[in-house]
Amino acid sequence: MKKLAAVALLSLAAASPIHAQGTSFWEGGYVGGQIGYTYGDFSLNLGNFDNDSVIGGLTLGYLWAVGSGWYLGPEFQYDFADVTVVDPNTGNTATLDQIGRLKLIAGREVGSGFLYGSIGYAYGNIDGLGGFLDGDGDSYVLGLGYDWQLTDTLSLGGEYQFQSFKNIGTSGGDVDVNSIYIKLAYRF
Repeated sequence: MKKLAAVALLSLAAASPIHAQGTSFWEGGYVGGQIGYTYGDFSLNLGNFDNDSVIGGLTLGYLWAVGSGWYLGPEFQYDFADVTVVDPNTGNTATLDQIGRLKLIAGREVGSGFLYGSIGYAYGNIDGLGGFLDGDGDSYVLGLGYDWQLTDTLSLGGEYQFQSFKNIGTSGGDVDVNSIYIKLAYRF
């Protein structure tokens, strides 16, 4: 996770920290937060378990204008959640409690908004009891979102993301995670 955070910060450090006069609202750096709903599908040797939770965290990124209203850039996102499943035979639990993501955002200006897709790397932390799915996992992340310009410096948006963590812990369990967010960002 520390490596993921370091790569994200280095990517943003390479970017100019201040909007140049005359640039688009979407071009430049941003920092914000998100809150939403997440649904986890746990596929284990013991069977399938599903649960949901509130999810939320922080986002920071940078977008470069690449022409004709298109933008491209990195985004780092870190979320906390509490998606817990219980083994009905033993009472042992497993909880997906953290997800970090480093994504490439690509999108286009649409009116006063920004329609985008994302693809990248996700890291998930799952804490289990009694050897019941305890470990960390890596996954790809796919997303789709739309942000609206609220003021000269604020945007509000919605985003859907999917991650699929495979072979987690000694039990080799798989966890698919679907999340939907409301995001608020300060743009600079």
